[in-house]
Amino acid sequence: MTSWIALEIACQEALEEPQISYSFKNNLNHAIEKKSFSKLDWGKGIWQQVLNLQGLRKNCVHRFSQESDLFPDASVADEAIITARKAIIEIYNHVGKRAPHWVKDNEDQGWCVKGMSIFANAYSIPPGVDENASDTIKIMYIYKDNECIRDVLPANTDPAPYVAKLIATIGLPISGIRVYRGQEVINEIQFPMDKIRCI
Repeated sequence: MTSWIALEIACQEALEEPQISYSFKNNLNHAIEKKSFSKLDWGKGIWQQVLNLQGLRKNCVHRFSQESDLFPDASVADEAIITARKAIIEIYNHVGKRAPHWVKDNEDQGWCVKGMSIFANAYSIPPGVDENASDTIKIMYIYKDNECIRDVLPANTDPAPYVAKLIATIGLPISGIRVYRGQEVINEIQFPMDKIRCI
């Protein structure tokens, strides 16, 4: 569903036409014709795949589908995403515009927020530890130029094992790690841009 919505919005933006989503194929053809671009070939390639994707979407949204159809194998969703991405890039190319950068962003995990990141990497504060005390240990990682808290630890804790665990399990392309005692950085590791960790 999300990949289809992204495709509709991208087509609307690329053609500067807000009425494409309903009766998608007809309205997209009309918008292309109105702007004097060459016609799309719906009988093969990416646009034929888009019609197949639209059929899947219609089955989920507009018909009384069985539960097994509403929750297909993950590979169906993966293929839908691939098809939508290719079609988004293709429609921008078709109208002579550059596709937005987010179309190719397969690694984005969201933005960090205090206490939890959008990608559910929560941290906890041990009982009796004041997160803002001048001797509290905080381990932070840098993701997309933002510091994100990974661990809040009592003052007398050795941070080295926590840093090692962070490096081994982060699963994100981080650019560095900082260890704070209160507001003071007591250790910092930077990963060169050509060796950014993504484990």
